[in-house]
Amino acid sequence: MLHKQIAKALVTVVVGLVYSMTSVSFTVLAMRKAQGANNAPPAPAKKKLVRSTKKAVAPSPKPFSKECLEFLSVGTAALLVACVAALRMDNPVATPLQTLALIFATLFGFVAAVRGPASFNKVVHPLITSSAVTVAVVQLIAKGTGSDLKSVLKSYKVGSLNPMKMGAGDALLWILGPSVVSFAVSMYSRKTLIYENLLVILIGVAVASAGGLFATAAFVRAINVGNAVPRLSLLPRNITTALAMVIADLVGGDISQAAVCVVFTGVIGASFGKYLLAALGIHDPVTRGMGMGGSAQGLGVSAMSNEPDAFPFAAIAMVLTAVASTVIVSIPGTRDALIKLATGDITAAAAAAP
Repeated sequence: MLHKQIAKALVTVVVGLVYSMTSVSFTVLAMRKAQGANNAPPAPAKKKLVRSTKKAVAPSPKPFSKECLEFLSVGTAALLVACVAALRMDNPVATPLQTLALIFATLFGFVAAVRGPASFNKVVHPLITSSAVTVAVVQLIAKGTGSDLKSVLKSYKVGSLNPMKMGAGDALLWILGPSVVSFAVSMYSRKTLIYENLLVILIGVAVASAGGLFATAAFVRAINVGNAVPRLSLLPRNITTALAMVIADLVGGDISQAAVCVVFTGVIGASFGKYLLAALGIHDPVTRGMGMGGSAQGLGVSAMSNEPDAFPFAAIAMVLTAVASTVIVSIPGTRDALIKLATGDITAAAAAAP
């Protein structure tokens, strides 16, 4: 029974991603065409004639260096041994050592993945590889100390930045903050283009936020996903993690389930979103950015970093969709309507709320 409900949740995430991306993209594209925008695919680069004596172009270097990967691998192994020993002796530095070991493991998994075959990364996102490596190290710590796997996993993020208490997730999320704020630099560089498309942005965000929330609510009820809690946890699937957890808490969902759904949505969007947009014949950069940012959060936005005209719109769509969705759910009337649409009964959600 449990695996059927998990499968339904995964179907909701995938179908929801496609729905949000297509609904936002086609809405924005229709408005852009009304403004006279050109959705033609970019012209292929002209081939330059080269002399036969020209040397072959060297392949582009892989991200990160070999030395960086070696440092992370050695550091992960050394810190793993040190933290297990400290935990077994109940040493006060055990928690900081475990935090460092899991940080190194997370980074090692990611760097190893992005330095791997590009064909593999197109199917399996580096974040999935990184998560798998981290879980493997968590399991080694649990076995080495005789602890429960779940208790070690819970220590990954404890909600504190105290050096003696914080988990690896707390440190990594703190580091992630400036990178998210840096999106503003790219947005500012296209401020004129953003101002010219302000109405397009606002309508696209309305479709992404209100459309995403209510369509998801209707879908989880239609396919009968679990009880009230998993249904409500799926509602903020296309909203950035921090505010998705707030929304899940407001409607009576589970913040952990909500976070998992958001990350999974982002991974799929980052891996396949650009291919979906191309398959739909969407080439206008404003439309591509809005479609990706309104459906796949931060990971989707990062996937657009090599499209300079689309990237700012992806970033602003991500931010405004999250804010607009939070405002919608914060209004008692719309929150009650959303809960009733998803569960059929407001009291069921209220009983499930923490």
